[in-house]
Amino acid sequence: MPHIAPSLRGLPYMLLRHLITAIRDIVSPLKREAFVHGPSTPRRYRIAGFTFIEMMIVFTVAGILLSIMVKAVRGTWAAASRRTASRDATAYLYRARSIAIQQSRAAWVVRSANVLKIMVDSSGTPVQLGTQLDFSQRYGATLGASPKDTIQFDPRGFAVNVTQTPKLIVAFGGRTDTVCVTGLGKITARSCP
Repeated sequence: MPHIAPSLRGLPYMLLRHLITAIRDIVSPLKREAFVHGPSTPRRYRIAGFTFIEMMIVFTVAGILLSIMVKAVRGTWAAASRRTASRDATAYLYRARSIAIQQSRAAWVVRSANVLKIMVDSSGTPVQLGTQLDFSQRYGATLGASPKDTIQFDPRGFAVNVTQTPKLIVAFGGRTDTVCVTGLGKITARSCP
Protein backbone atom coordinates (compact mmCIF):
# COMPACT_ATOMS: atom_id res chain seq x y z
CA MET A 1 0.00 0.00 0.00
CA PRO A 2 1.31 3.50 -0.76
CA HIS A 3 2.72 5.81 1.89
CA ILE A 4 0.15 6.97 4.47
CA ALA A 5 0.42 10.43 5.97
CA PRO A 6 1.70 10.42 9.61
CA SER A 7 -1.54 11.98 10.88
CA LEU A 8 -3.54 8.99 9.61
CA ARG A 9 -1.36 6.30 11.19
CA GLY A 10 -3.54 6.25 14.29
CA LEU A 11 -6.54 5.01 12.31
CA PRO A 12 -6.97 1.25 12.07
CA TYR A 13 -5.05 0.03 9.03
CA MET A 14 -7.77 -2.21 7.60
CA LEU A 15 -10.47 0.45 7.92
CA LEU A 16 -8.30 2.99 6.18
CA ARG A 17 -7.39 0.55 3.40
CA HIS A 18 -11.04 -0.30 2.72
CA LEU A 19 -12.03 3.36 2.87
CA ILE A 20 -9.37 4.37 0.35
CA THR A 21 -10.26 1.46 -1.95
CA ALA A 22 -13.91 2.50 -1.89
CA ILE A 23 -13.00 6.11 -2.57
CA ARG A 24 -10.75 5.08 -5.47
CA ASP A 25 -13.62 3.11 -6.99
CA ILE A 26 -15.84 6.17 -6.76
CA VAL A 27 -13.28 8.73 -7.89
CA SER A 28 -11.44 6.76 -10.60
CA PRO A 29 -13.88 7.71 -13.40
CA LEU A 30 -13.43 11.36 -12.40
CA LYS A 31 -9.65 11.53 -12.47
CA ARG A 32 -7.11 11.34 -15.21
CA GLU A 33 -4.33 8.85 -15.05
CA ALA A 34 -1.02 10.53 -14.36
CA PHE A 35 1.84 9.17 -16.36
CA VAL A 36 5.56 9.79 -16.40
CA HIS A 37 7.35 9.95 -19.72
CA GLY A 38 10.99 9.03 -19.47
CA PRO A 39 13.46 10.09 -22.15
CA SER A 40 14.97 6.63 -22.41
CA THR A 41 11.84 4.51 -21.94
CA PRO A 42 8.92 4.53 -24.31
CA ARG A 43 6.62 2.96 -21.72
CA ARG A 44 4.29 4.96 -19.53
CA TYR A 45 4.22 4.29 -15.76
CA ARG A 46 1.43 5.20 -13.38
CA ILE A 47 2.47 7.45 -10.50
CA ALA A 48 1.87 5.76 -7.12
CA GLY A 49 0.03 7.65 -4.39
CA PHE A 50 -3.28 9.31 -3.66
CA THR A 51 -4.96 12.01 -5.62
CA PHE A 52 -5.96 15.26 -4.00
CA ILE A 53 -9.66 14.39 -4.28
CA GLU A 54 -9.12 11.05 -2.54
CA MET A 55 -7.29 12.70 0.33
CA MET A 56 -9.97 15.39 0.68
CA ILE A 57 -12.69 12.74 0.88
CA VAL A 58 -10.71 10.78 3.49
CA PHE A 59 -10.17 13.91 5.60
CA THR A 60 -13.85 14.88 5.29
CA VAL A 61 -15.04 11.44 6.41
CA ALA A 62 -12.46 11.39 9.23
CA GLY A 63 -13.59 14.87 10.33
CA ILE A 64 -17.24 13.83 10.45
CA LEU A 65 -16.38 10.71 12.47
CA LEU A 66 -14.19 12.76 14.81
CA SER A 67 -16.93 15.33 15.45
CA ILE A 68 -19.40 12.56 16.32
CA MET A 69 -16.86 10.95 18.64
CA VAL A 70 -15.95 14.22 20.39
CA LYS A 71 -19.59 14.92 21.26
CA ALA A 72 -20.01 11.46 22.81
CA VAL A 73 -16.74 11.68 24.74
CA ARG A 74 -17.54 15.18 26.02
CA GLY A 75 -20.85 13.97 27.49
CA THR A 76 -19.14 11.04 29.16
CA TRP A 77 -16.43 13.29 30.57
CA ALA A 78 -18.99 15.74 31.99
CA ALA A 79 -20.93 12.92 33.68
CA ALA A 80 -17.74 11.46 35.15
CA SER A 81 -16.64 14.85 36.51
CA ARG A 82 -20.05 15.46 38.10
CA ARG A 83 -20.06 11.98 39.70
CA THR A 84 -16.54 12.47 41.05
CA ALA A 85 -17.48 15.85 42.51
CA SER A 86 -20.56 14.39 44.22
CA ARG A 87 -18.42 11.53 45.60
CA ASP A 88 -16.05 14.08 47.11
CA ALA A 89 -18.99 15.95 48.66
CA THR A 90 -20.22 12.65 50.10
CA ALA A 91 -16.73 11.87 51.42
CA TYR A 92 -16.58 15.23 53.22
CA LEU A 93 -19.95 14.53 54.86
CA TYR A 94 -18.84 11.05 55.97
CA ARG A 95 -15.56 12.46 57.24
CA ALA A 96 -17.28 15.17 59.32
CA ARG A 97 -19.74 12.64 60.77
CA SER A 98 -17.01 10.14 61.68
CA ILE A 99 -14.87 12.87 63.28
CA ALA A 100 -17.85 13.99 65.37
CA ILE A 101 -18.33 10.42 66.61
CA GLN A 102 -14.62 9.63 67.13
CA GLN A 103 -13.78 12.84 69.00
CA SER A 104 -17.17 13.18 70.76
CA ARG A 105 -17.58 16.78 69.67
CA ALA A 106 -19.68 18.71 67.20
CA ALA A 107 -18.56 18.91 63.57
CA TRP A 108 -19.86 20.98 60.67
CA VAL A 109 -19.64 20.74 56.91
CA VAL A 110 -19.66 24.33 55.68
CA ARG A 111 -20.28 25.44 52.10
CA SER A 112 -19.22 28.92 51.06
CA ALA A 113 -19.69 29.60 47.34
CA ASN A 114 -18.21 26.51 45.64
CA VAL A 115 -15.89 25.64 48.54
CA LEU A 116 -16.58 22.85 51.02
CA LYS A 117 -14.75 22.56 54.36
CA ILE A 118 -15.03 20.69 57.65
CA MET A 119 -15.11 22.56 60.96
CA VAL A 120 -14.71 20.90 64.38
CA ASP A 121 -15.59 22.27 67.82
CA SER A 122 -12.44 23.01 69.80
CA SER A 123 -13.42 24.22 73.29
CA GLY A 124 -16.38 26.15 71.92
CA THR A 125 -14.55 27.55 68.89
CA PRO A 126 -15.03 26.08 65.40
CA VAL A 127 -11.66 25.15 63.87
CA GLN A 128 -11.11 24.04 60.28
CA LEU A 129 -10.00 20.44 59.95
CA GLY A 130 -7.95 19.44 56.90
CA THR A 131 -8.05 21.25 53.60
CA GLN A 132 -10.99 22.87 51.92
CA LEU A 133 -12.18 21.65 48.53
CA ASP A 134 -12.96 24.13 45.74
CA PHE A 135 -15.39 22.38 43.36
CA SER A 136 -15.18 25.13 40.78
CA GLN A 137 -11.41 24.96 40.55
CA ARG A 138 -11.02 21.18 40.71
CA TYR A 139 -14.03 20.00 38.68
CA GLY A 140 -15.53 23.11 37.09
CA ALA A 141 -18.72 22.27 38.99
CA THR A 142 -21.08 24.48 40.96
CA LEU A 143 -21.84 23.53 44.56
CA GLY A 144 -25.15 24.43 46.16
CA ALA A 145 -26.76 23.68 49.52
CA SER A 146 -30.34 23.50 50.73
CA PRO A 147 -31.85 24.71 53.09
CA LYS A 148 -28.68 26.06 54.79
CA ASP A 149 -24.99 26.25 53.91
CA THR A 150 -23.98 24.43 57.10
CA ILE A 151 -24.70 20.82 58.07
CA GLN A 152 -23.97 20.08 61.72
CA PHE A 153 -23.34 16.67 63.29
CA ASP A 154 -23.57 16.16 67.06
CA PRO A 155 -21.15 13.88 69.01
CA ARG A 156 -23.41 10.87 68.26
CA GLY A 157 -23.24 11.48 64.48
CA PHE A 158 -26.82 12.74 64.18
CA ALA A 159 -27.66 15.78 62.08
CA VAL A 160 -28.67 18.68 64.34
CA ASN A 161 -31.72 20.95 63.93
CA VAL A 162 -33.07 19.15 60.89
CA THR A 163 -36.52 20.40 59.93
CA GLN A 164 -35.83 19.93 56.23
CA THR A 165 -33.41 17.38 54.81
CA PRO A 166 -30.00 19.05 54.33
CA LYS A 167 -28.72 18.64 50.78
CA LEU A 168 -25.55 19.37 48.87
CA ILE A 169 -26.21 19.88 45.16
CA VAL A 170 -23.42 19.42 42.60
CA ALA A 171 -24.19 20.92 39.17
CA PHE A 172 -22.09 20.39 36.07
CA GLY A 173 -22.88 20.22 32.37
CA GLY A 174 -26.54 21.14 32.83
CA ARG A 175 -27.24 18.24 35.21
CA THR A 176 -27.19 17.90 38.99
CA ASP A 177 -26.36 15.28 41.60
CA THR A 178 -27.77 15.62 45.11
CA VAL A 179 -26.35 14.28 48.39
CA CYS A 180 -28.72 14.22 51.40
CA VAL A 181 -28.31 13.82 55.16
CA THR A 182 -31.19 12.43 57.23
CA GLY A 183 -31.83 13.38 60.85
CA LEU A 184 -30.15 10.17 62.01
CA GLY A 185 -27.01 11.13 60.11
CA LYS A 186 -27.48 8.74 57.21
CA ILE A 187 -25.76 10.14 54.11
CA THR A 188 -27.21 9.13 50.76
CA ALA A 189 -27.07 10.15 47.14
CA ARG A 190 -30.12 8.08 46.22
CA SER A 191 -33.78 8.83 46.84
CA CYS A 192 -33.29 12.26 48.38
CA PRO A 193 -36.63 13.67 49.58
